[in-house]
Amino acid sequence: MWLYSLIWGSALLSLVDATEVVVVTVATERTEGLKRFLRSAERHGIDVQVYGLDEDWKGGDTRIEQGGGQKIRILRRELEKYADKKDTIILFTDAYDVIWANGLDAVIDRFIDHYSNLRVLFGAEPFCWPKKELAIEYPLVEFGKRFLNSGLFMGYAPEIYRMLSLKEVEDKDDDQLYFTMIYLDEQLRKELKMGLDSISRIFQNLNGVQEDVKLEFDGEGSASVLNTPYNTHPILIHGNGDSKMYLNYLSNYVGEWNVENGCVRCEERRKMEIEDEAAEESSGLPTLSLAVFVSSTPFLEEVLKALSAQDYPKSKIHLFIYNSQPFHLETVSKWAESQKGEFISRTIINVDMETGEREARQMTLESMVTRGSEYLFIINGDIYLQREEALRELVKKSLFYDTSILSPILNQPGKLFSNFWGAIAENGFYARSEDYIDIVNGNRIGLWNVPFVSSPLLIKGELVKEIAPTRPFHYSKDLDPDMSFALYARHKGHFLHVTNEDTDGFLVVSEEFVDDLQKGRLHTEMWQIFANRWLWEQRYLHEDYVKILNGPVEEVPMPCTDVYDYALLSPRFCAELIEEMEHFGEWSDGSNSDRRLAGGYENVPTRDIHMNQVGFEREWLFFIDEYVRPMQEKIFVGYFKKPIESHMMFVVRYKPEEQSSLRPHHDASTFSIDIALNQRGVDFEGGGVRYVRYNCTVPADEVGHTMMFPGRLTHLHEGLPTTKGTRYILVSFINP
Repeated sequence: MWLYSLIWGSALLSLVDATEVVVVTVATERTEGLKRFLRSAERHGIDVQVYGLDEDWKGGDTRIEQGGGQKIRILRRELEKYADKKDTIILFTDAYDVIWANGLDAVIDRFIDHYSNLRVLFGAEPFCWPKKELAIEYPLVEFGKRFLNSGLFMGYAPEIYRMLSLKEVEDKDDDQLYFTMIYLDEQLRKELKMGLDSISRIFQNLNGVQEDVKLEFDGEGSASVLNTPYNTHPILIHGNGDSKMYLNYLSNYVGEWNVENGCVRCEERRKMEIEDEAAEESSGLPTLSLAVFVSSTPFLEEVLKALSAQDYPKSKIHLFIYNSQPFHLETVSKWAESQKGEFISRTIINVDMETGEREARQMTLESMVTRGSEYLFIINGDIYLQREEALRELVKKSLFYDTSILSPILNQPGKLFSNFWGAIAENGFYARSEDYIDIVNGNRIGLWNVPFVSSPLLIKGELVKEIAPTRPFHYSKDLDPDMSFALYARHKGHFLHVTNEDTDGFLVVSEEFVDDLQKGRLHTEMWQIFANRWLWEQRYLHEDYVKILNGPVEEVPMPCTDVYDYALLSPRFCAELIEEMEHFGEWSDGSNSDRRLAGGYENVPTRDIHMNQVGFEREWLFFIDEYVRPMQEKIFVGYFKKPIESHMMFVVRYKPEEQSSLRPHHDASTFSIDIALNQRGVDFEGGGVRYVRYNCTVPADEVGHTMMFPGRLTHLHEGLPTTKGTRYILVSFINP
């Protein structure tokens, strides 16, 4: 409660001498909207009396039907004690979709300055509802919006109480219609001295005017709300009707984010964590159900490995895996087997065609309730959690921020495509919000209330218990399960929060992978160097390559004059490339006649398959340019050519019974690379390369290592006989 007195000049205003201001709302449920409203009020030092908490709501679903009469009945009951207090101002706001942009001082100042002739003031809006035909009966206003909205009003207690008591109201009667009919009664309007805040000096109803209402940052970086047509800064912002998503957007900033200092609550959390660091270690972590949903996505092995490496005790986790893709059957089976005995329990649905994804997601909700977990963490197979602390930290953030649903912001590396939407278009799909790019790029860091997030989702157990019976993934079967869930959350008032305080990982790009799976390849990830470069490097680049690239040139082995030997490709890449070539199977016959070449003639023929035959030419050219060229520039100083060129890139197969060796020759290149793909003593005997002019032989038997040497002028060389088994090498003639 507030005691308020105002002196204007030397004269004491007779309107208000010593005024008690009581701020009230009605809320039967402790929703996130109510928590936000109360937090917003608290930031401005405002005490709010919440009426009706934990009572059964009988006023209907006002989102889709008329209702709300119960709100009037509760107000009448609770405000009776103020009925005779002439100097008491009652300020009422809706509870679930309102925020404060300023304090009570500003409210009273504007009420007295602009509405001193009124005893009751309502917010205004551009729509007449619930009965449009009543529009003609509304009195005209000089300027601004003409129609009453019942979500925000204030006035002196006797008039407010009388207004609430004029007629009996049933719980399911419409509160908007109740106040509308009073306002349209000219006699009552005059007796109660009712009016509208038509230009939003105090009250801003957003529905229908979102384009007119903007964020504005003051000189200290704090956010306020500006009504641009009227140049006013309203204090109470109401997300009525279809404007709730826009209110969520505004609420991310007003009182919560500052241009200079960033996220207010994030800073509060960091300070508390520093203070509670010692206690945090001993407090323990909540139990959670981990639900993994696998679709057609590349690098699933790496995704699952990163997931199992999370710094969260598996003794507190119930595991649920759903895989709908036969391609991933073996990968999921191996990973699940490797985790045997690690988790409290395991449920694995691996390519069960009778269980669809929507139903499997519903199963995770029901399973979590049965097991009594405190959290449910749903993660899709295209999420790579790069930071081992990601899950632990996300749980801690959820506990501090008291979020029901929380997700880290993740995007595809180097792209704006992410796991959340900042806004939604009229068709129900993606629209780019004003702040989307800044949030994705990390220029604005904070906690954000958004209309859609796909995965991962950290959902509080209390919410799961509430929503599981209502089957949120089935809420709209016309939408994908994740969009159905988000639509359900928006309609039911459950906030979808995302945070970019930490860089927890990224989205694996999977769009092209689905098409690639149809091409009959054995190891489709080999073709993912463009879409998922970092993961490609982790799997296919030799583990020593970066160290060699960044080290001194003197440490690069040179077994023969100007022949350098260094680690380039992982053994896995080499093995998979051999398998791909044998799977393709169209080896040349080793004769001089070669229809693959422009002239149809090969001077130094081998048994080989060209990269363009298996659709790998573009990928391999890129690889040479990005990983071989830097080594060439490091070693052969002074020679630059970017991008590189190569028309001869091929895998050679040597077998004693086929072609075991290659006669001395010069390569048609400025420089060449010759990569060993398999192991001497294991896969073959013999082999190696002899540089004739220098009478120097290189074993060329370290898998994934390449020889790099000058081409057509100086380095005459020959392939020594393979005496047993099969030897494979990968050759590229660069810059012919």
